[in-house]
Parts: sequence; C-alpha cells; structure tokens
Amino acid sequence: MKCFENFTGSLRVIFSGNLLLLFCSLFYLIWWAVSFRPHSFGGLIGVLCLLVALIAGVIAIILMTAGIVSLSFISKGLPVRFILIGGAVLYVLLFFVTTIVFHRIVTLELMVIDIWAILELSAVAVLFGTGRFGAGRAAVLVALVGIATVVGLICYVLYYRLDGMSSYWDGMVPLIIDLFVMAVFSGVLASS
Repeated sequence: MKCFENFTGSLRVIFSGNLLLLFCSLFYLIWWAVSFRPHSFGGLIGVLCLLVALIAGVIAIILMTAGIVSLSFISKGLPVRFILIGGAVLYVLLFFVTTIVFHRIVTLELMVIDIWAILELSAVAVLFGTGRFGAGRAAVLVALVGIATVVGLICYVLYYRLDGMSSYWDGMVPLIIDLFVMAVFSGVLASS
C-alpha cells in the first residue's frame, strides 16, 4: 500500500505490534463475551480465544518494545524511561488505592491496563520525538490513551460491585474503548 512505502523497520514493528494488541483485545473481548455471560459456559471457544489473546499479546509487547527501543535512540522527545518510571509508580499507587480505598481484589487486569497505557504512550512519544507524529496527532492519541485508561480503571473498580449483566457489560467497556484507540493509533500511524 502507498501509505506504508516510507515505513522503516522500526515503524513496521510498532505498527505490527499495535495491530497484534488490537487482535489481542478483540479475542479477549470474544472470550469475555462467551465465557462471562451470565448462565453460559464459554467452553472450547472461550479457551481458544483466550489462548489467541495471550499469544497475540505477548508477541505484541515484544514487537512494540523492540520498535520503541529502536526509535528511542534517535527520538528527540520525552525519553521513554520517564514513561516507564511513571507507569511503574502509577501501578504501585493504583495497587494501593484500589485495594485500600476501594477494597478491590487485585487481578491481572490492573497490570494489563498499566502495561497497555505504557506501551501506547511510549510509542506516541518516540513517534513524536522522531517527527513521525506532529503535536496535534500526538496530543489526540495521548488524550485517547488517557481517557481509555481512566475508563478502564473505573470499570476495574466497579466490576465486583456490580451483579449479573451489569458486571458482564462493565468488563467489556474497556476492551471496546481500547480497540477503538488502537484502531485510531494504527490509522494515524499508517497515514502519517
């Protein structure tokens, strides 16, 4: 395609990693939809979807990390290490706030929310720092990641306070929003 002609290897890796994260979220959403619907059992479809989500997610993290690290050497923007440190501090803070203040059982989703935000923000930072994204595109993507992260955290806190169909839908909202953000990110990267 014409829009990918000027992609370097690092850009292809970040783009591919983001697409794999999108597929990871899609299959995680399907798993959630078939496995957590009240009075249903996901069975083999649920297990296969979860397996695909896990594999796609791990490969996506590896690819995005490789692309981000590669571009971080030439990026003139915010150093990625600040995003990593901020993400680690945020995770510890959220761990304590969700458990002590909101009495929420800690589950893997809290780490997933944090890692997703760190990856997306790091990618935006290096793409802005290398001139691939202008200030406007970078600001929109940072805002979308921020909104998705806040919505994900609100749903995370509310999940065990809701019953039946309410908790079922609550679990899907962050995945749908993340899918949208990653689709926008992919479109912006492909067209930049």
